[in-house]
Amino acid sequence: MIDFRCLNFAINDTYSFVGIEKRQGLICFCLPRGFIDEINKINDFNKSRDLFFLFYRIFKTFKKICIDKGYLNKVNELGKNDRDGVINSNHGSDIQDDGDDSENVFYSKLDIIGSLLDAYDEPKILSLASRLGKSDRFDVSQIHKYLHHAIYLPNNAAYVDQALLPRKVVQFESTDIITMYCYLFCEVKQQLKENIKPEIESLAERFKEKYLRYGDSIFDEESYEQVLDILKDTLEKIDHHTPIKDADYWQYYEAIELFLYGDLSKEEDGEIWGISNFHNVWESMCLSYLAKNTEPSLLLHLDTRYIKDSILKRFVFSQKIIDLSNTFTINNKKLMPDAVILSSVLDENQITNYNYKVHNNSWTDFSYKTCIKGFSIRAKIAYIGQQKDVHTINKLQQFYPPENHPTIPNQITLKITKPLPKIFYSFWTIPEDISIYDIRKMHCFNHFFCLALEHNLTNWDSFFNRILQPLNINFDLSLTHNDISSNAFTHSLFRDSITNSTFSFKYIEEEFNRFIKQALELSKIEVIDIKYFTEDYFMDSTNTKEIKNRSVRKQFVYEYLIQQKLEQREDEFNNLNIHSSFWIPVQRPYSPNLIFNDPFKRFSDENDFMDDYIKLEKVNFSVLAENYIA
Repeated sequence: MIDFRCLNFAINDTYSFVGIEKRQGLICFCLPRGFIDEINKINDFNKSRDLFFLFYRIFKTFKKICIDKGYLNKVNELGKNDRDGVINSNHGSDIQDDGDDSENVFYSKLDIIGSLLDAYDEPKILSLASRLGKSDRFDVSQIHKYLHHAIYLPNNAAYVDQALLPRKVVQFESTDIITMYCYLFCEVKQQLKENIKPEIESLAERFKEKYLRYGDSIFDEESYEQVLDILKDTLEKIDHHTPIKDADYWQYYEAIELFLYGDLSKEEDGEIWGISNFHNVWESMCLSYLAKNTEPSLLLHLDTRYIKDSILKRFVFSQKIIDLSNTFTINNKKLMPDAVILSSVLDENQITNYNYKVHNNSWTDFSYKTCIKGFSIRAKIAYIGQQKDVHTINKLQQFYPPENHPTIPNQITLKITKPLPKIFYSFWTIPEDISIYDIRKMHCFNHFFCLALEHNLTNWDSFFNRILQPLNINFDLSLTHNDISSNAFTHSLFRDSITNSTFSFKYIEEEFNRFIKQALELSKIEVIDIKYFTEDYFMDSTNTKEIKNRSVRKQFVYEYLIQQKLEQREDEFNNLNIHSSFWIPVQRPYSPNLIFNDPFKRFSDENDFMDDYIKLEKVNFSVLAENYIA
């Protein structure tokens, strides 16, 4: 059993091993690069336990991907692989990977958890639970069968204390070796956050009721030692009193024994459990996240080697906005960038510190009061189900604290610090030249045109059918304020508050097309390369030459090939900006943010990387891990 209090934590800077190893007699848990700031915070049993099971689940997921894709066979042989060149499906012991490490090997010299889980066989467990066991209840008419086990009293009377009888009710009459295994199995499954069958839980509860106190757990810091001692004593008693010991019995006995008595400290120095090249796992985590969370039509290219086939369906069967098939070939050699994404201008807009102040305006459109003014904004905002003569500002007060104006009575001021709830919609005339800050404001106030970007709708018909039509928006100029089908969206949002004239259908369409064209021009293609290095490595000037030779030149080639492809187009995509970024790991377990960089800022002058040409994205390991094992 692993004593989580005795684990020492470190980062292996020599190569990419992550897992448990023995160093000069000490048990050390090697964590990924990027964990340096968190090591000193892992100072108790529970944090060590949670971290171990997190990596157990990550390695389990990655190993299953390798098996499903044929990279790993029954004897743990991995296919040889040239990461940025032609992939060879030869069997061997290593995977070539960008020069980082030469081998990718799973270590399990003492896989205490795996041995316990591998013994699980539900039909066999339920069958064993109903086999013979000692009982103090027996059929007196059959006592003659047990006289050779009897105790004979001075008066020659035969006394039979116990008999071997078949169990009929599984959940109440199970043998102790099975209930003990089920208890340990359930304890491990709970730590892995995996489902457990009710029948197995019932058997585990039977063991806990008989031998343990309420709330005891072998994975709890307060009860760990006591529960471990009880389990060892109980296993010895079970073994001593079990009369029938067949192969099935020994299978579960040995799994329990290894779990309870397995001692990492008895192993020789070296790797005990883990994986030799964590770079591939890190790549699998990053690319799996992109495949799950990126709009498929915007995910133009993806290295699919370490991604589940079930996740890839969404990517493979989607029509791409820009077709990059057969793009990454040069001198008859096929290259393999990690990921290429068409980043919507909204992706450049992921900032949470919105700060707009707005107040109500007396303008009325067919009795709908939707006009809101403020510094740098004059807009119409309406909400679903809005009633006439009720100002939008009244509804907004439910979500943003109001401030009364010190000199103007009845004027309500709201500070908008986060995007409007989705029941609100807005519209205003967009400027001739749209900037990223204009789109940021449109996103905050749910401008109708910005909704087109969110839903990847780049033509008017799709936008009208998907966004406007479900809200009963039309542009029938014959409608009046008394019309039963009138609504705040049609009669207020799409009216010019200056001229008081109704917008024409054609005008809105032209405005929409102008907006989409400029928004696409602000979009970019991002070439993502997954890197298993620290920020310090990239910022160290002594590594500049190595980084250029190994990574930057490769990005130049990718960008050049994409540019060649785009120049063949005759649409708004033929002159898109192309940028590169390196994704590096960093651990921030208490933050929900995936990336820790301000998308509007590059590194400062004193912290500049590659003359600001390639962007370093510090990616939160914690967010990726939960997504990966989900």
